[in-house]
Amino acid sequence: MNNNLVYYYCNVSTALAVLKEKEIWMTDIRNLNDLNELTGVYNMFFNLLEEYDLHRENILPPLFDIARQPGAIQLYERPTRAHSYYVACFSKNRDSVSQWVSFGDDGHGLAIGFDEQQLISAARAEGLEYHAISYVQDEDIKQYIPEIYEVLVGMEDKSGRALMDATMSRIKEIYQSGAYFKTHHYRSENEKRIIYEYPRTVKNLPDGWEVKAIKAYAKKNMINTCVPLAFPASAIKAVITGPKYQKNFYELEMALEVLGYKVSDISILESTSGYR
Repeated sequence: MNNNLVYYYCNVSTALAVLKEKEIWMTDIRNLNDLNELTGVYNMFFNLLEEYDLHRENILPPLFDIARQPGAIQLYERPTRAHSYYVACFSKNRDSVSQWVSFGDDGHGLAIGFDEQQLISAARAEGLEYHAISYVQDEDIKQYIPEIYEVLVGMEDKSGRALMDATMSRIKEIYQSGAYFKTHHYRSENEKRIIYEYPRTVKNLPDGWEVKAIKAYAKKNMINTCVPLAFPASAIKAVITGPKYQKNFYELEMALEVLGYKVSDISILESTSGYR
């Protein structure tokens, strides 16, 4: 089995669309499944600042009142009307229970194995990035708390908005964007992602790759946008069936052939996770 793969976990309908259209949707990062996307690391800063303040002068409640307002940190991270990051997320984990539960339709879905070297080559094009997510712990942040605190204590204007402006300005110098970082709680995802900052023009993509026009689609109770990223059939090297997938490998092989794939080049494997 090729170890140079990353996996896209999804339900059967999405898997069929990916395989049929030979494109994966890069989704607005503000609409991903993880509730702490973009803001998790920043929330860690505010929690640690609050704890630090409680044991000292306790003068920063106006700051925390603003930080706790719904959507406040997200607006500071990236204003609502600013052009968004669109991302396609993968995992290095080939057969992960947590991935099946969260993204693989509770084990009924598939994990599509992409050749990571092809993703890296595609992301070398002007306008795309490919990143391994860094997972941040409290210990990584604590070293910055005294410095930030001293700046806030020394400010003449201690209104909540002024304190928020100063705090987020310094935090973003340290962690430029939540697109590259998550809290340590998500470490098991072992995530890598392609990142596209809409509406930049993407140039010099390898043959078979294309960033298509932005489109709208329905997702449960909301309308989202996505940017399709087309790929060559050779980018897919494996298909892993979920632990609850209805097993019929002959039909899956036939489907892959019908969809234009060379089945001899694709490993079709069954999950052995034991998750039921």
